[in-house]
Amino acid sequence: MELKKYLIWIVTGGVFLLPLIPFLVTPSLLFPFIAGKAFLFRIIVEIIFSAWIILALIDESYRPRRSWILWTFGLFVIFLGISALLAENSFKAFWSNFERMEGLITILHLFGYFLVASTVLAKEKLWERLFAVNVGASVVMGFYGLLQLAGKLTINQGGVRVDGTLGNATYLAVYMLFNIFFSIFLFLRSKSRKKGLYWFIPVVFLQLYILYHTATRGAILGLIGGLIVFGILVAFRERHDKTVKKIAIGSLLAVAIVVVGFLAIRNTNFVRNSQVLARFATLSPAEIKTQGRYFIWPMALKGIAERPVFGWGQEGFNFVFNKYYNPQLFAQEQWFDRAHSTPIDWFIAGGVFGFAGYMGIFFFTLFYLWKKGRDVTFAEKSLITGLLAGYFFHNLFVFDNLISYIQFFTVVSYVHYKSASQKTVFENIKYPHKRVDVALALSILALVSVIYFANIKPIRAGQTLIVALNSLQRQGASVDILKSFKKAIDYNTFGNTEIREQLSSSVPNFIADGVPNEIQQAYFSLASEELIKQVNLNPNDARHYIFLGSVLVRAGQIQEGIVAYEKARSLSPGKQSIIFDLASAYVNSGNLKKGQELLKEAHELAPEFNAARILYAVGSIYAGDIDLADEILSYRPSDQDKANAFLTAVAFDERLLEAWVRVKRFDKILTILMARISLEPTNSTHYVSLAASYLELGERQKSIEVLEEIKARFPERAEEMDFFISEIKAGRNP
Repeated sequence: MELKKYLIWIVTGGVFLLPLIPFLVTPSLLFPFIAGKAFLFRIIVEIIFSAWIILALIDESYRPRRSWILWTFGLFVIFLGISALLAENSFKAFWSNFERMEGLITILHLFGYFLVASTVLAKEKLWERLFAVNVGASVVMGFYGLLQLAGKLTINQGGVRVDGTLGNATYLAVYMLFNIFFSIFLFLRSKSRKKGLYWFIPVVFLQLYILYHTATRGAILGLIGGLIVFGILVAFRERHDKTVKKIAIGSLLAVAIVVVGFLAIRNTNFVRNSQVLARFATLSPAEIKTQGRYFIWPMALKGIAERPVFGWGQEGFNFVFNKYYNPQLFAQEQWFDRAHSTPIDWFIAGGVFGFAGYMGIFFFTLFYLWKKGRDVTFAEKSLITGLLAGYFFHNLFVFDNLISYIQFFTVVSYVHYKSASQKTVFENIKYPHKRVDVALALSILALVSVIYFANIKPIRAGQTLIVALNSLQRQGASVDILKSFKKAIDYNTFGNTEIREQLSSSVPNFIADGVPNEIQQAYFSLASEELIKQVNLNPNDARHYIFLGSVLVRAGQIQEGIVAYEKARSLSPGKQSIIFDLASAYVNSGNLKKGQELLKEAHELAPEFNAARILYAVGSIYAGDIDLADEILSYRPSDQDKANAFLTAVAFDERLLEAWVRVKRFDKILTILMARISLEPTNSTHYVSLAASYLELGERQKSIEVLEEIKARFPERAEEMDFFISEIKAGRNP
């Protein structure tokens, strides 16, 4: 049948395109390393799934075969669906956002991929080719990483940790982790292992080199652990393949030598001066206490205890983060949307049922691999076990991403193909061949609708947003840019939340000196209207109230802004950044005492937080309590490093300097400026400010002395300083 042949080509071709997705980068979308990849994945899966549906209708052999891997994955999807319905934000639990592109919709697509791959790739050679395409793609990614390390291409996340076209070193690390094991799998399958070494050694060396330069501890330790699992199983249980057994024993010895050798030199300058090795050398209980996970995981456990059955829905961790925010996180990122541990994230998202479904996929994949795997050698079983162990260990310390999901479910699909029952689901249902045209027409109609509404519309919304942001950066505020924001919102997609956030983040561009009043009014009208819609849609999300409050305050509606900030504070009472914004609004409204009280509260939540202490002093200055401000700023930690950090923070905090200027305490300003000069003696601006302060105090001779010093230290400014000196000597203030 010609139709069947074409359908198989479509499905197989689509599956083999998936390993190329990691290379897609879309600058025309808000998150270029995330959104484009996810949209392409969804579109490919939608196409191949639609073709597979017709294929399964006309040929029973392409229907899913029964196994507990299938049932568990199916239950996992159902549990997450229930969690989405019960979630704080059901819409986001289903659709996610541009930044993450996950949600239930991605899990549905992964399930669709699993169904297609595990049934249509019905020959061993197809699977070997699929793994080979993955490995080949990883080699290209490796060369891309080499160019980044050589400085020929930009490391997208900054720093020295190579990230390829994935935009994140951790994502690249787990990508290489999978492909190292895929390479070993193909080597074990090679007809001539001696010849296989010619490609295997350079490929794996490249993968290891790139993995090393991602400096991702979880993935590197996961690789070591996975290889140990593989090596132990083969070394002690392999009975037939002596070559593999020798390789396994050699690998164990090599790992042992590397680990012992590293422990022996971990305190040397060679390790300390290495950007990568130093990350491993510093691993200790003390370091763990400085990481976000140390504070976030207990918060996550509180969220789990509150909703243990079906959780908060996917993308629901931000509600837990806000509600149980630990003020000790002041030095960390302020908006965590993940617990940074995949098992914990699934417990948050789906409760005990979602967590059980996630763990069940691992369990039954391994169970079927060892108990029911057909024509899978002991070494191959051991290798897959090592891969899953290494991947799971890596996931204990990070959240997952689309590319590793695809690779993981490729492995799960392969194990299902090798071990599931020969009995298919719905095997007794016959679909009349004369009605295939009806099914085909309905499938095409559904496919076109889904691609348009679930992909094309949000893509166009994202592109329109980028046009608005780029134009704003190049041209400044205008009515046309507001029209672009409005157009992006009018697509009415799951991207609206982020579009509204970007609109509110543009308030400094629109509510600013030089912007015509009519444009400011048009901006305020659109931004406030859209943010009010957002808080009405998600009334328990503190983040949206903060954006609304910032727009209202900047537009002069301070009392309304205070109401929004107070709501945000009620939803996240321990978060200092919200209290800072609220205090600032009260100060701007003229209620200086209330501002001071709030800043005191923020300071007392975490007294070691330098910014909170300084702002408490600022609030006290505005409230007229100078003695209290002096007492607050006299703080000196017993730890010298912390004391120096506080003095530096005081010296360079512009808000504190502005407060002293407002109350005309130039003696305090002199102290700050002298501290700045001692810390940055090559910055001429500090000297000029010092001269100006002396002038304000009436100490004209000292001002001239400072200007003379500037001439000596910075000859390029001599002419400018001569002018200032002449003006001062003439009795004028330049």
